[in-house]
Amino acid sequence: MADVDLEFSFDPVCPFCWVTAEWVWHVVERRSLRVRWRPLSLRILNEPIGYQDRPEGYPQAHQRGLEMLRVVATARQQHGPEVVGELYRAMGRALWHTPEPSVDGFEAILAECARPRDLTAILGEVGLPRELATAAADAGWDEVLRADTEEAVERAGGEVGTPILSFDPPDGPAFFGPVIDRAPEGDDALRLWDSITTLARWPGFAELKRGLRAFPHTPLTAHLSGRATRVR
Repeated sequence: MADVDLEFSFDPVCPFCWVTAEWVWHVVERRSLRVRWRPLSLRILNEPIGYQDRPEGYPQAHQRGLEMLRVVATARQQHGPEVVGELYRAMGRALWHTPEPSVDGFEAILAECARPRDLTAILGEVGLPRELATAAADAGWDEVLRADTEEAVERAGGEVGTPILSFDPPDGPAFFGPVIDRAPEGDDALRLWDSITTLARWPGFAELKRGLRAFPHTPLTAHLSGRATRVR
């Protein structure tokens, strides 16, 4: 039996990942769900394909995510995996709970994602040593993050992004998503959880997908929330 029920692989700069994480936290409040949070770097994941067809700002935003995940990796090594979830939560709030920009459009969101955060303050918020923030500039952590990223992607079969949910890890099913535009709460959160776990454990189930989606709702992205988009 796995020592956790779910591994949630995340990058702090992915808004869809953040909304899914908020949903999982709502589920945890009402169910005895054991979750292990693990880094998955979009910067590393995009190395083979590059950013040629992506809007300006993507590489810088993904670099900020990598820098935050370096801090996550060193915190995990020094203080144990149990600190990762709250550290991610604090990082996500520092980004996605900032006020929406005065300039409308996705480019303004990317610019905000590309702005460095005060990692010392975030670490202090969750009771971790502030000096761990220096790991953001330490590329020596990238091989550790590469291993985390590759393991999560391999579990899901490749060609995926964040989040990746691994059920009963390491041998249970793993999927990219669910991609949702806002986090359901209360009974709605549990209904979605039960639906997702039913599909995940259904023999032979592989994919349920559509290209059109609504942009996720966070304080930062409120002006884009609900708009149809094909942002990846």
